[in-house]
Amino acid sequence: MIERFIRLSGLSLVVGLCLLAARPATAESVPSAGQASSHHHEHSTGAQQGTMPFRLPPSGLDPEEDVEYSRFMHHSSGMAMLILGAFVLADRLTAHRHRLLGFGIGGTWISFGLFLFVFSDLEAWPIGPAGFMESFSLPTAHEWIQHHLLSMIPMVLGIYMMLLGRKQSKPWWKYLAAGVAVLGGAALSIHQHLDHPGMDLVNLQHRVFALTSFFIGASLVLEENARFTWKAKLFLLPVGLLLLGIQLALYVE
Repeated sequence: MIERFIRLSGLSLVVGLCLLAARPATAESVPSAGQASSHHHEHSTGAQQGTMPFRLPPSGLDPEEDVEYSRFMHHSSGMAMLILGAFVLADRLTAHRHRLLGFGIGGTWISFGLFLFVFSDLEAWPIGPAGFMESFSLPTAHEWIQHHLLSMIPMVLGIYMMLLGRKQSKPWWKYLAAGVAVLGGAALSIHQHLDHPGMDLVNLQHRVFALTSFFIGASLVLEENARFTWKAKLFLLPVGLLLLGIQLALYVE
């Protein structure tokens, strides 16, 4: 029953992310010149040109505070990935002998997902002034939906590790986890903040995060593939997690 529940949760997540990745940008997702600026420290164009009054971001923070909060979220995510990578590395070095390491990995995944779910968007539900239904009408609704779907990835992986990860699971679980990692990378590769429409440093860093996510997905596939006999393949996953953690911890805007 538990395995069936997690299997359905994982498949539902994959379908949801596929639909999100295929969703084109619509006019509703682009704020008009008279609307408040979007998520993450945007000044409106009119305010920069001096033709319109200054507007705060939907979060209520001024632009400098909004930038600082964005950095905090990325750096906190980096610390979570570094802790996770250290747990996975220790688990591999001890040949899965310590059950507490498995619970530590699962607990870190779940905590990380919950952190992203709650704190990713200060202007929207569940932490912002906008209610659940109202959040779908915000200029940043597309980012809000994407952030919450992405937060499901670590939570599903954490539930799997806590309930089934220490058992001899079927090989397709590893391929499902790899697919989720690749989908996460795909989402990062198309992730676009409305205040960063071009390929600037912020978007370039997100593309690097995406490439590292692809590497993590590939490491899971290689780990399960018996034809690839390189013993060090077991350490590709923790290396990928640690690398992603370093990239997030060094994030700049």
